[in-house]
Amino acid sequence: MKEETRFPNWQSRLFLSAISQRQPILPSQLPRPVLGFLRWYEKHVLKVDDAAKPPDRPVFLLGMPRSGTTMLQDILCSHPQIGYINNTMNFFPDSFCFIDHYRRKLGLDFEGDRYLADSVTVTAGSPSDAVSMWCKWFHVDVYDLFYAPRTMADFPPELINEIHSVVSKVMWCYSGGRTRFFNKLLAVMPYIENVRDIFPGARFVHIIRDARNTANSMLKLYRTEVQHQKDMDLVHRDPVKGDQFFVSYPRLPKLASYISQFGLDDIRTTAHLWNDEVTYIDSIRGAIPNFYEVRYEDIVAGPEREISRLLEFCELSPLDDSCGAIWKKIREVGTLRHSNKYENFSMVEEICAENMRKHGYATG
Repeated sequence: MKEETRFPNWQSRLFLSAISQRQPILPSQLPRPVLGFLRWYEKHVLKVDDAAKPPDRPVFLLGMPRSGTTMLQDILCSHPQIGYINNTMNFFPDSFCFIDHYRRKLGLDFEGDRYLADSVTVTAGSPSDAVSMWCKWFHVDVYDLFYAPRTMADFPPELINEIHSVVSKVMWCYSGGRTRFFNKLLAVMPYIENVRDIFPGARFVHIIRDARNTANSMLKLYRTEVQHQKDMDLVHRDPVKGDQFFVSYPRLPKLASYISQFGLDDIRTTAHLWNDEVTYIDSIRGAIPNFYEVRYEDIVAGPEREISRLLEFCELSPLDDSCGAIWKKIREVGTLRHSNKYENFSMVEEICAENMRKHGYATG
């Protein structure tokens, strides 16, 4: 059952009620004069640090949608050393320092269930995937389901400087208290080697979940996302292509062919995507100097043990009394307020059996 959204004060209800209800996946644009003033204010009044410098050992989370990425993201972003792009920043990507600074100063926030009704609580300060930012940098149309290869020639020095500058601004928002940048990278899944080259010293964490559950949950995700965009009038209306919806399936090379063969709303599509993602990650892991893989099921079975190992890999301070927020998240692992009805396990196994067994999942 979806819980009622909570606001800490009347100002939050006034300014954030629409955002809390709509929970837009992609941001809207501010009027140009307003945006110009906010940028001027950030530079001359707030004196935002936007120096284009590579961040110190950023941490990037990889994995299929519905494989536990949000759970692990919320845990890691509760660590006192981690800074991240939050929902407010994602809503206002072109002036997020100003917006987030005054959100914090005025105590503006909300807390409620994510629109996916998947036992995830969101706030204005919750971590965001920042899909629009990454798609912009990687020249990916957020509504296009076709894969386009990228090389480092697509990332000239000025673009890399822009990316590093945005990360510097994100870290400025945390007033120096957090020094390590984190982001979940579902939007640019096929381009991990480019991310490695743009962010020297980065740590890459891959979470994997049983294909049977992941493929089923991705179907539920697709249906819920599309319905939410219809209900909240978040449909992108293109004069040539017609109404378009954001679909969070990773743009892996064969996605378009799976859609053509099976359709978006078919478990064979999501099962093939799981299989392709695992194959892809296995093929590049040797070329990623700092790579760590963990199974969703192992985190649920032993959260303190697995998170401790993960923090050590990321070179983050270990769990202690200063990690109250992360301890709270660890205690919540496995707590669900919803139920799922999954099916077609044999069909998923037929497609994914080899990779499932390779990663420790028994098949029939």
